[in-house]
Amino acid sequence: MTEHSIDDHFFAAFADSWWHDDSVMKGLASFQKPRFEYFDRFIDTWKGKKVLDVGCGGGFTTEYLAARGASVSGVDPAPRLIDAARAHAEQQKLWIDYQVGSGERLPHPDAAFDIVTCVDVLEHVADPARTVREIARVLAPGGIFLYDTINRTFLARLTMIWMPEYVLKIVPKGAHTHADFIKPAEMRRYLRDAELTPLDKMRGLTILGQRKDGSLVMRRTWDTSATYLSAARKN
Repeated sequence: MTEHSIDDHFFAAFADSWWHDDSVMKGLASFQKPRFEYFDRFIDTWKGKKVLDVGCGGGFTTEYLAARGASVSGVDPAPRLIDAARAHAEQQKLWIDYQVGSGERLPHPDAAFDIVTCVDVLEHVADPARTVREIARVLAPGGIFLYDTINRTFLARLTMIWMPEYVLKIVPKGAHTHADFIKPAEMRRYLRDAELTPLDKMRGLTILGQRKDGSLVMRRTWDTSATYLSAARKN
């Protein structure tokens, strides 16, 4: 992946409208329910858990988890997105620790978190292998890593780029680059090298359509040829 400067961060352009009802980023929030219905099986309770969300953007996942009682931190390389996330959290009276930082160099000490989430992010970082190792570093022993990403297949090119960006126009053009998608075998290698043990087979998450309010309709599947998600434990 080509290294981008923080000022060129693609999603930062949408910081000011991130939480608006008509935001083009609204579809990202649609992933929370199906994603966490799956992730919840690996977490006994979110209440009181120290959780880091890597690549938090404007704060969809961090606020979702803070509302469930977790002690949440968020990291993103774009200062404008961190500012937007902080401002919205304050409006919602949620205390979330937001910091500017990259996945490859997390601004947190070793073994600081019980859980790390990294959703719709690994296909955007400059070095996913290093990012997974950093995530393992900040996880406490026995800590849980929850993730999703996109498979590097023709189907993913069709369903995650061509259809949403060029046909339906529900995702901004340039949001994804096919060459940056991650094959499951590569993801398993990243986990193994970081000494993270998979807790389940990878599952697919398929987009079925879009509602009138801009939210997406999705379901989980065993088909991992497009988007897939899973969990791993730190050894």
